[in-house]
Amino acid sequence: MEDKRKAKRYLLAGAIIGGIISLSITLLMDTFYADAFQGTWRDAIAKDLSSCFSLDPLAKGILVNVIFVFVLGILTAFGSVMGYIFSFFLYKLFSLLAIDEKDKTG
Repeated sequence: MEDKRKAKRYLLAGAIIGGIISLSITLLMDTFYADAFQGTWRDAIAKDLSSCFSLDPLAKGILVNVIFVFVLGILTAFGSVMGYIFSFFLYKLFSLLAIDEKDKTG
């Protein structure tokens, strides 16, 4: 029973850390590479809204910010899933190593 709780803690921690890393990388890329990409995510969203839906929103408008938060949520969720998977593999690897060590000493 304790083993299942420990696994859940590790997997949850991996998902949280993966989401935080994904969100921070996304925001840092938006900040640092805005000049190289000729704009930020908000500028790209505003341009897409104007070309696809014939809207003319400002880059700092409420609609652009809502879509920006939605995109960040999708990227954070993807990072959380990747962190969950990574922590699952690490947990399985270390649990297999721990079983081998118990067999050698026992």
